Amino acid sequence: MYKMDKNIGKGKSFEKAENDKIFGPAVSSSERLSQAWHLTCMAYGIDPMNPPKMEKNISSTRKHSL
Repeated sequence: MYKMDKNIGKGKSFEKAENDKIFGPAVSSSERLSQAWHLTCMAYGIDPMNPPKMEKNISSTRKHSL
């Protein structure tokens, strides 16, 4: 069972809060995308090294007569 992290509600100084930013200004765009992909994989239970293939047969098109 997971324990609740009680550090979230504690007060911080502005300097400490600025240092705790995940996507601070010093982080490159590629690193931000990498972190976002990792968080998405954690949320949906996807293996980051072996993502599922996209289903390409779901949609269909047809021509409408006027």
